[in-house]
Amino acid sequence: MVETIGWRHVNNLSGLDMTTQDLLITRISDQIREEQDYTKILEKGGLRLARTKYWVPVPVLLFLIWAVVCITNGISALTILMLWIVGSFFIYMFYFFLMMIPSLGSDSSSHLTSTHTQIQIREFLRLANLLKTVRKNKVTFIEIFWNAFLINAKPLAKGFAIIYLIDMVCAVILYAEEMIDLHLLIIVCFQILLIFAFYAKIVRSKPDTPGFFVPRNQENVSPETETAKIKIWLYISLFAMITGLLVVGAMLFPGITLNNYLSVISILPSEYPMILILVLLVQAVIIRYFQGIESRTLMETLNASHIAALKDDLLPRVKAAGPEQLNDLQREFLILRMNKLMVQEFFHRFPVYAIVPNFLLIADPEAQEVLDSTGDEKSIKDLL
Repeated sequence: MVETIGWRHVNNLSGLDMTTQDLLITRISDQIREEQDYTKILEKGGLRLARTKYWVPVPVLLFLIWAVVCITNGISALTILMLWIVGSFFIYMFYFFLMMIPSLGSDSSSHLTSTHTQIQIREFLRLANLLKTVRKNKVTFIEIFWNAFLINAKPLAKGFAIIYLIDMVCAVILYAEEMIDLHLLIIVCFQILLIFAFYAKIVRSKPDTPGFFVPRNQENVSPETETAKIKIWLYISLFAMITGLLVVGAMLFPGITLNNYLSVISILPSEYPMILILVLLVQAVIIRYFQGIESRTLMETLNASHIAALKDDLLPRVKAAGPEQLNDLQREFLILRMNKLMVQEFFHRFPVYAIVPNFLLIADPEAQEVLDSTGDEKSIKDLL
């Protein structure tokens, strides 16, 4: 008699451990095939990005034509520059929501959930077991979220850099024309520099590697005196504090900066809705296009390393594992599966490739058992 229950395949004749090993090998093989299918999606992405580049000039031309029409009808060109800056802060704060729109007109087979989704969601909402698993694995889940954030933010850097370089030019022109004062110019430029520094740090950072909040390799330093220890801790504390301020400044201050900017400039964005809509459209298309290019390059590298980790590392270890090793290997595989590779596109154009944490996997009671049996293997300090 054989029955399948979640992660464990129970065979009353041959014993639990052997069938658990067989089932894990099957699951890893299926996961490898799924990620090889994602490789094919990435390969198609080159053609879709090639088609996309012909659509990028369309909103730019519409914006320029409308700007000429507005100027010939008495609207100052400086007003359009003011609205460009307004739009850039709006797009920075709300661009994330564009990533939440499901793909439209896409033939991609990359989905966040597969079968039994309703059952998974019902199990997911059984909070007692769920909270127990989260409590015992909180550092693991934080790391998954943090890695996904870093990976998905990297491709945004180039698009935002273009938008905010134009912003700085606009701000300097507005100051030269006495439309804004020196104080506002400094506020806008300082906010832009904070965003540049934040994304520069994201681009330099590596997922699964500490060093974002504290300097790397400090654990290898062996101070010989108490004074040296104090200096090292002061250095680490200062580095962490500056990074924390940078994160807060780049993620929370743009709204404050926009409010200060709107309180000083002599126009209301609502007075020029068509200009603002076109500004937002141009900026969104620029960011989206470069995000697609950069995310495809990044995901090709990550997907290849993911397949290699499964095929050349984890699968051989599972095949050679003894019964006492299977639980740790199941945990390792489960965590790898939580990093779901996804594609979002609109009618085969403007594709963006991302990693989405798929926490519905822990809805399976047997998956919860695997996670609960070991708990966190890292501490918060290991993530910094």
